[in-house]
Amino acid sequence: MTSEKKRGYNKKRMKQIRRQRRLKRRLLGAGILILSGVCIFLLGKSVGRQEEMQILTKEEKVKNYTYNQGGQEEEYDLDGILTVREILLVNKDNPLPEDYEVTLLTLPDGVNRAAEEAYEPLCDMLKAGQKEGLSFEICSSYRSVERQQELLDEDINTLMRQGYSYKEAYEEVTKETMPPGYSEHSTGLAFDIVSLGYQILDAGQEKTKENIWLQSHCAEYGFILRYPKGKEDITAINYESWHFRYVGKEAAAYIMENGITLEEYLEL
Repeated sequence: MTSEKKRGYNKKRMKQIRRQRRLKRRLLGAGILILSGVCIFLLGKSVGRQEEMQILTKEEKVKNYTYNQGGQEEEYDLDGILTVREILLVNKDNPLPEDYEVTLLTLPDGVNRAAEEAYEPLCDMLKAGQKEGLSFEICSSYRSVERQQELLDEDINTLMRQGYSYKEAYEEVTKETMPPGYSEHSTGLAFDIVSLGYQILDAGQEKTKENIWLQSHCAEYGFILRYPKGKEDITAINYESWHFRYVGKEAAAYIMENGITLEEYLEL
């Protein structure tokens, strides 16, 4: 091959190489653009989702993250941390769990105490009634298991002095006073609330303006009448117009509207 032909061949070869290089650069550039576009799309989608979550109102978050199933309420706080609170059933067949712990807060009267979750609803309920001109007295709130034993013994001894045998006295007393470890008062969620002008735990209590108001409005604050009239065969406790139990607004509304007991609600 002559020198002139070699030069022509080399020029042609170099042009091919340059075209191949330009093609590779274009392909590479196109690939980078496509990859960048995908990344931008995904990033935009993620940011959009975050912004969407950020503009949710408090009410929407509660609605999205709260549900009730089988007597167990599960809810997320606004930071997305799951907390679980079962609606605790304590009766003659269901003792207080051995590992039960309760954080107690002293009520404004400086005497009675309530579980932390019931404190504010209880105060709000009583304040609302006071605005209606009513006067309440909490005659019993949280009781330790030891205090419950003392009350049971006192009531049994009173009947035994009247001629009852221990068995007879025990059966009679536990129609109203639960054995230690089986009382709702040990949960910090139950309260005996009476009229300030009538502080007797008898049939007359339900006729007071205070008790009539409580039975009509307690569910608005998450409370139920725990031992309603006509349900003694289910609760195994005599009707107590003064005994109110905190269960949360959703459960309280259903229980009071349908005239059922906590036992029946948890079996739904």
